[in-house]
Amino acid sequence: MTEDPRVDQDSKDQERPSQAVTDFCFELVELLRLDLDVEGGESDGVIHINFTGSDRPFLLSNSASLLNAMEYLLNRIFRLGREDTPGIVLDSDQYRKHREAELVLLAQMASQKVLSLRKPLSLQPMVPRERRIVHLALAGIEGVRTQSEGEGDSRSITIYPS
Repeated sequence: MTEDPRVDQDSKDQERPSQAVTDFCFELVELLRLDLDVEGGESDGVIHINFTGSDRPFLLSNSASLLNAMEYLLNRIFRLGREDTPGIVLDSDQYRKHREAELVLLAQMASQKVLSLRKPLSLQPMVPRERRIVHLALAGIEGVRTQSEGEGDSRSITIYPS
């Protein structure tokens, strides 16, 4: 009696979740017919996947909506009900790092405006990760407080003078 090769593959994937996620991303890119290279690895308890290639602008258009949607999908597929599976972060040539710096600068400039005008200021809608960056960036600034408002894709941050 021969063994089912999928059983062996499943046990390998459980041992190396980063390889399973990388393979899934590679197959997804192929199915979407995108010209992207996929590189994966794990560090600090997080699986990192990086996309490079000529179709990179598709991933990053509309505030990286495709990249964010793929990341959400992968976390739902690979982590739902499995606390032992590392988090999954998708990136494209350090887009996340650059976006974080941009958001911190935006938050600082907006807080200065709120402090000088003494009026609340609402920022554009953001995904949860970006709202968290703004909240953390402004947590240490005296004289302002932040609050998330709205629902779903329209959820944004309002900065108030305190």
